[in-house]
This record gives sequence, structure tokens and C-alpha cells, in this order.
Amino acid sequence: MSLKGIDVSEHQGEIDWNKVKSQIDFAILRIGWIGNKSNHTLDSKFERNYSECKRLNIPIGIYVYNYCNSDEGIKSGANWTIEKLKNKNLELPVYIDMEDDSLIKLGKEKLTNLVYSFNEIIQKEKLIAGVYANKNWFDNYLKLEVRNSFTTWIAHYGVPENRYDGVYDILQYSESGSLSGINGSKVDMNIMYKNLIGDSGNDDNADDKKEEFEVAKTYRNGSTKENVYADSDLKTKIGTLNAYEVCECLGIVNKVYIVKYKVNGTNNYKIGFVKYSGGVK
Repeated sequence: MSLKGIDVSEHQGEIDWNKVKSQIDFAILRIGWIGNKSNHTLDSKFERNYSECKRLNIPIGIYVYNYCNSDEGIKSGANWTIEKLKNKNLELPVYIDMEDDSLIKLGKEKLTNLVYSFNEIIQKEKLIAGVYANKNWFDNYLKLEVRNSFTTWIAHYGVPENRYDGVYDILQYSESGSLSGINGSKVDMNIMYKNLIGDSGNDDNADDKKEEFEVAKTYRNGSTKENVYADSDLKTKIGTLNAYEVCECLGIVNKVYIVKYKVNGTNNYKIGFVKYSGGVK
């Protein structure tokens, strides 16, 4: 399975999406960039690109270019992203774009932690969180665990289009594509190996969907405490998972995870529902 798509920003100018639609299966839009002093900036073409893709039923995700070098800054950027996505629905994930050279000096440990800090906030909003980076960054500046925790999108040019099938979910294989309807500049071309369309979105009116696992999966909590609730509407709190606590995941109800966990470190267990979606392994 493979789907062809593009990612675009204000650099592509005013796109004629009517012409573009027949040439692609999906689009990933730059929502903007995030900085260290809360100087987060919306891409000047995002709203138009979003509206046009919705009008034409083109499946879309978004990416956020990151300049933030602190945990505080990137959490602010994640919350800004959530605010800009209010009342919007996505068919594809939200990707944090990790490739700016100014961040390399932070080192692999801190850069990986920044990814988790951003994506945990995204996931708490029931959005699917992803990571975009070039091959150099994935190889040298992000820990391998990132690939196991989030959907991943790699940029690597001049390789066969099936080069990363089974390793990454999307490959950006060219930065110099040309499509009818895009005249502002060349456009990035992508191939999606895993069908992610429909996995993401904040549509509160979606029908409940339930999946029970035949064999329980491992659930590893994120870096902050996570409330456990009695039911899938997350209204009645019954417990708490500690940071990085490991337990069992028994299934999913409407993107809410069913976990079996120990009560306060004892051998007594409870079953409840948690919102954080990044814990399933």
C-alpha cells in the first residue's frame, strides 16, 4: 500500500487546489513555527490551504516547525498549536518538525525529551502525534524510542520510493516536485506506506469505536501523571498512573485506552480508562 502526497506552506504561494486534487491522495500543511519566547507564528497560507482542502475533501495533517530549545518553550508551542486547531478536524497526524541546526547543540537526550513534551500535549487532545525529521536527525539526534512511540515521517532524497517501507510511515522523497496548480515554488513529494488517513481528528461527534486486544499490550505512561477514569467519557476519576508507570492495555474505546494497573504499588489491580495515547507499545 502506498499513497502519494505533498506538504506545503506559504512558500508555495496561492495554490489552485482544484487542479492539485487529482494528483495527490493527501496533503500535510504547515500550521506555522514555534519559538522560545512564545513568538509562535501562523503560516500566512494555512487557513486558506485548510479551507480549500476541506472543501475538496483532501485528507490533511499538519506540521509545526520547531525552534524551541526548552521544555517550557515547546510546551507553549504545543498549546498554541492546539489553540490554532480549535474547531478544525484532521484526517492525518500533527507532526513536530525537528531539523533546525540551531538545536543540534542540545544533544540527543534533550532533543528527544522536547519531542515527548510536545507530543504528549498533542495526544491529550486525542490527536495523533508524529515526528518529522531528515535522516541525519533520526540517525544522530533523536533516540530510537521516538520511532516506537510516535508515527514518523522521514526526509531522505534520491532514494527508491519503497526505501523505508516498514520503518517509517511516510517518506519525503523529493523537495523539487512540480504539480499543476502550484506555481509559487517547487513542492515536497511524499509517499505514505501505512494508511494513516482517518486515524486522527478531534471530531467529538464521532461514533464510539471499540477494539479489544486478544493479548494485552504493554502501556507505558508519559513523563507526567495520568488520571484514570471509571468510564470512557473521562468524567469520574478513580486513580492515577505515575510518570513512566508500566501496566497492561486491554483495548481502545473511541480513542480512550483501557488499562489494568496496580493500585499504589500493591498487588491489587483496577481497570480504568486513560486519555494519553502514546503509551501503547
